[in-house]
Amino acid sequence: VHHVICVSHTSKENTVLRANLQASAVSVIPNAVNAADFLPAPPSISRPKDGLHDRVVVVALSRLVYRKGIDLIALVIPYICATHPNVDFIIGGGGPKSALLEAMVADHGLEGRVSLWGPVPCEKARDFLLQGHIFLNASLTEAFCIAIV
Repeated sequence: VHHVICVSHTSKENTVLRANLQASAVSVIPNAVNAADFLPAPPSISRPKDGLHDRVVVVALSRLVYRKGIDLIALVIPYICATHPNVDFIIGGGGPKSALLEAMVADHGLEGRVSLWGPVPCEKARDFLLQGHIFLNASLTEAFCIAIV
């Protein structure tokens, strides 16, 4: 290997360690992003003043596959909903684990608390993410997922 390109410094560190490479043989080129497409929410979008009395919305956006931690999400959502009645979830994405999430919602009666949106087009990702107060990334392999890029 003459040179390796990674999308983050964390990926570079992992690659150097796992592949036993010299750090100088690995470069970082971040994912290309048009920052104008991901401006912060305008002040008119209200956020809860405290998490004890107001609704808190957790938003997740990813492919619905094992390595994205969807099995973990399906395990933790019923517990969070049972222990925190003010927390709701919005999940966007498509994939083979969508059936697992649909079953979890039905089995635990969470139809009013968990909303499954299906695939979200790239141009709608920002607006989708702005619906939440907390972004949930449960990926088993990524520290910095593409959904927030």
